[in-house]
Amino acid sequence: MAGAEFRNVDLSGARFQNINLSGAQFREAMLVNARLSGLIDGLVVNDIEVAPLIDAELNRRHPERTKLRPRDADGVRVAWSAIEDLWAPTMQRAHDLPEELLHQRVDGEWSFLETLRHLVFVVDVWVSGNVLGQSNHFNPLGVAPTFVADPAALGIDVDADPPFYKVATVRDERMNMVSDLVAGVTDDDLQRTVGEHTMLYCLLTLFNEEWHHHWYATRDLDSIDNTES
Repeated sequence: MAGAEFRNVDLSGARFQNINLSGAQFREAMLVNARLSGLIDGLVVNDIEVAPLIDAELNRRHPERTKLRPRDADGVRVAWSAIEDLWAPTMQRAHDLPEELLHQRVDGEWSFLETLRHLVFVVDVWVSGNVLGQSNHFNPLGVAPTFVADPAALGIDVDADPPFYKVATVRDERMNMVSDLVAGVTDDDLQRTVGEHTMLYCLLTLFNEEWHHHWYATRDLDSIDNTES
């Protein structure tokens, strides 16, 4: 429906997921109690660009975000340490919850375990594959994003529903892989081209994925906790 035009249309209560609204224009729109999430860049609302305001507010609420855009090797190590510090208490929290809650989806989003499995996939893409140059490197328990047409072709078990202990084991392996990498990385390494990108680009992408999915995961755990109580 790229380029389509809608006039006098009532879309109240509609849900949109995995959509591309690049270049879309909304005029005389009613965005009352609307919620948007995703990649927001260059969005202008009533002549004000919104993305910088969102970024500043997120940094205020989550100061660790400012550490996740390093430009040198020491900064990369600081960034990964911040990611580890984020996830450590969250993993302990998950360990203390009943297993069935970790498989529970909130508002149609990934469950906590699916989120962890997606991050396994992310490490496999950006570190195992791009940075380390491994082949046949996708763990079958990984969860690919929905835009990957045939994850089974990558060796992903699309029907898997593993328990927490199995997911945590694979997740720890991937976390340790990144820890080992960043421990010895140099400034020159970060500028080395790996695949179509620099190593720094790959690590920045990983840090961004880690932070955002931790945000989503804790948000959903809070929702589950409130429902159960």
